[in-house]
Parts: sequence; structure tokens; C-alpha cells
Amino acid sequence: MVMGLNTFRLLDTGPISAAANMALDKIILDEVAELRSPPTLRFLQFKPAAALVGYHQDVDLEIRIDYCRANKIDINRRLTGGGSILFQESALGWELFGMPGLEPFRGSYENILNTICSIAAGGVSRLGVTANFRPRNDIEVDGRKISGTGGVTISGGFMFQGTVLIENEVELFLKALRVPVEKLKKREIESLMERICFLSDLVRPTPSLASIKSIMAAEFETCLGIHLEHGSLTEEEERRLKNEIGYFESPGWVSSRSRPSAEGDPVRSITQTDAGTLRVHLWLAPGGRRVRQALISGDFFAVPVRLIHDLEAALVGMPAEKVALQTAVSSFLRSYEGKILGIDTQKVAGAVAAAGERLALITGNFTQAEVNDLFLMNIRPHELRRHKPKWLLLPYCSKNLDCPLRRIPGCDECGGCEIGECFSLARSFDLDPITIQSFDHLMEVLQNKCADSEGIYVGSCCEAFYSKHQMEMEGVQARGVLVNLDCATCYDLGKGSAAYKGRFDNKTSLNLKLIEKTLRLLNASS
Repeated sequence: MVMGLNTFRLLDTGPISAAANMALDKIILDEVAELRSPPTLRFLQFKPAAALVGYHQDVDLEIRIDYCRANKIDINRRLTGGGSILFQESALGWELFGMPGLEPFRGSYENILNTICSIAAGGVSRLGVTANFRPRNDIEVDGRKISGTGGVTISGGFMFQGTVLIENEVELFLKALRVPVEKLKKREIESLMERICFLSDLVRPTPSLASIKSIMAAEFETCLGIHLEHGSLTEEEERRLKNEIGYFESPGWVSSRSRPSAEGDPVRSITQTDAGTLRVHLWLAPGGRRVRQALISGDFFAVPVRLIHDLEAALVGMPAEKVALQTAVSSFLRSYEGKILGIDTQKVAGAVAAAGERLALITGNFTQAEVNDLFLMNIRPHELRRHKPKWLLLPYCSKNLDCPLRRIPGCDECGGCEIGECFSLARSFDLDPITIQSFDHLMEVLQNKCADSEGIYVGSCCEAFYSKHQMEMEGVQARGVLVNLDCATCYDLGKGSAAYKGRFDNKTSLNLKLIEKTLRLLNASS
């Protein structure tokens, strides 16, 4: 296919499966990098709808797999980083493929991001709204997200992609994805619809799909100073799609960043940052002193995308202790031509080291699996012995649904649920038991009671809650140990927003055995 220097192929692949779309992303990127295909602007759609995780994410943690399967929603993995999304059949995707160093892929990733997203925002604005690019990677209308974006460089080529949300199917978002609401703070938002928006709710009549494509294409053509020429897949791209789609349908691709169950339990850490969450998993060699295998997952962006794979490989054989892990990560990132966007070297090194530090908790009392169910807040494992527990914080959702005290603090210890047992347990250890009624109530208790120079609280929450609110709780400067819940949670059931406000209508179960073990350890140490 012969085209001029400033000519891009305009490619519309129509509604196809998630696996076909993901395969084409890789194939076109490869072919453009090898100069066998021209620079390309592709429009893409999904049929059926698809729940897509970012390249580094664990499908099991981000997608409600059973719901998606029951409702014939494809599940797949993007080549780009970032968080999980639902790509509805009505949504439109756009992608630019080209070569680093040539327009629009000149300069740093941040410059490329700003250039392309600003152009895309201009195109969305021409649909009848006022859209703006908001770092790190959103295009917004009046503060609400109408498009997410992301880029990747592989095989010497560059791909940058984005979406346009058109029809309002917000209920489907909540049911298909595990974490769209829980990232948000109550003071900023009351519902998902206050955080994202759809073109059909903003513009009447809603522009046709053909009109949206035409307007977006014209904006890219004008602002980039290129000429778009309608084209189709090359024979080689068609051949490769037939041969490679099977891989993009397979668990080897879709679940490639999931924890391998055959490897046993790793030691783990979770570190929330403004630019994404790092989940570190370290499997230990026999003897428990060195790293046998590492997995780092999360909703972050890494440039190049294989940086994380190379970092994981660099950790193999390292001593599984804090200083050695910090040194290994810092040395790797300083010498590597790439970065994890928005997360500095010290934070990444600290996240990996935190996993190794947790080995100190594995004693005759705690198994490795139990240690992974303990979340430490503003305290290191070796510091636990210095602080006496003073408060036991218990989630209201562990009270029975018909309990007259479910919506208010306290417990009359009727014996009907684990909360009463925990109140009795607290008294036996001379702790103040407090039932937490909402996220705002939790923050009030942490600030007004637990921000004590010597005391430590023990509480209970699910891993999803901890990973989403870690930074807020750490900001209070109260020390604590949180014990993972022993059941399906509001996050699993798609009711995180209701739970946030204290209106979760299911009962959760406390891990009484581990709560008691934790209290005994802390009291014996202090």
C-alpha cells in the first residue's frame, strides 16, 4: 500500500469481538512498525459488549466474571495500561498507529498524551459539548468523563487509543466491573453518573455514528496536518488475524496477569498512589529466603509496556528482605529506559519491599495465607510490638439485616451475629469496640479517636476497600491492622456505593479466628 509521507490510512473495522479487536491492535502495531502498513487512524466497535482490563491488571480482581459470562459480555485484556472499562456495543473507539519520532508521536509520552488527547477533546467538542483533556488520561465534559485514553509502544511502533461514550448504559457498567464507583470520594460524587457522562444525555438529537466518525476524523486530519485516505486491512493483516485471534481468546492472554493458583500463596503488598495501585506478589524459593517468581499488577501505565515484565525478571533470585528488594528495584529503574508514569522510583521500590517485609509476620501463630489477610496502616511489621491495641473497629454490615442497631453504632450482644462476640473479645483485651456505620464515620473515628501517638486500632474490611481507600486512611496518621473479611463483599456484589453511605443490604462475615489471633499477638508483644 503506497501512501504519501503525511498520509494516514483511515480504517473502520466495524463491530467485531473483543479478541478480534485486541488481535488487530497488536497486528496493526507490528505491521506499521515494520513499515508494511501505513500510519493508521482506526475506528473500532465491539460486538458483543466487552469488559476490558488494563494490560497489567488481574481479571479476577477487576471484572465480575460470572455476570459477564451469563450476559454474553466478552472479557479481554488491552495492550494499554490503566484501569478496567466496559466497552458497550454503542461506544466508539479510535486509535492512532505510527512511529516514535514522527507526528503525532514526538517527544515524551506526556507530550504525546497531551497532543493527541487535546485533539480528541476538540473533536468531541464539535459534537455539541465542551470537552477538555484532564490528565492523567481522561477527556471530560463539565468534570465528567466521556472518554478514557492510553498509549503503548511495542515492536518499535506506537499506538494511542481512546473512546467516546454514546448511549447511557450505566447499570451495565456497575454490574460488569468490580471497581468503577469505589475509587471515588463521597464529597466529590454521589453516584457513577456524576463521574461519567454519555453523549446521548448531552446532545439532542444525538449525532449518528457515521457523523461522529466523520467529525473525529476531520479533527485529527486538520490538527495533525495529515491526509486521511480510506483503506482496508492488508492481506497480511487479514492472514495474521485468522492465525492469531485464537491466542487473544485464550486464558494465556486474558488471564496472563492473574495470580497462578498452581504456584501457591505469595507474600503480597498493596500500594495505592495517585497514578494507580501497585499489587506486588512474591513467590519464595524453598527455604523462604529468595524470590522465585514475581508478579506486579495494577491499573498503572508503564512505558514501554514490557518494563514490568523485565522488573519481575530482575527480582528473581533476590533476597526477600526490605533493603535488598529496595536496592534491586531502584537500581533496575535507574538504568532502564522507561518508567511507570506518575509513580516515582522510591514508591515502586517501597511497594516491592513491603511485600518482603511481611515475611516477618509469618510465625508459629500466622500462616502465610493469614498474613496476606492482614493490612497494615501507618505501621511496619517490626513496629507492631511497640504499640498497644486500644480500639476494635467493626463494620456495620456484619450485623444481621433485621438488627435494630444495624443503622446505628453499638451492639446489645444478643448473640445473633459475630459483632457481639467481637464486643466480648474486645472487653477481654481491654479494647474499646466501635461499630463503623459508613466511610465518613470511619474517617471521623480515625481522626477523633485513633490518631493517638501510642495506640493502635484493629479493624476489619475487605481487600477491595483497603486498596481503594488506603491513601485516605493513611492520611489520618492513625496506626492500625485491618483483617480481611471472610465472605463476598459489597464490592463483589456491585454495591460499593451503597456501603460507602452505610446502606449495604447484605450481611458480611468477620474472620473471627484471625481477629482473635491478631489481638493476642499485639497484646503479647506490647
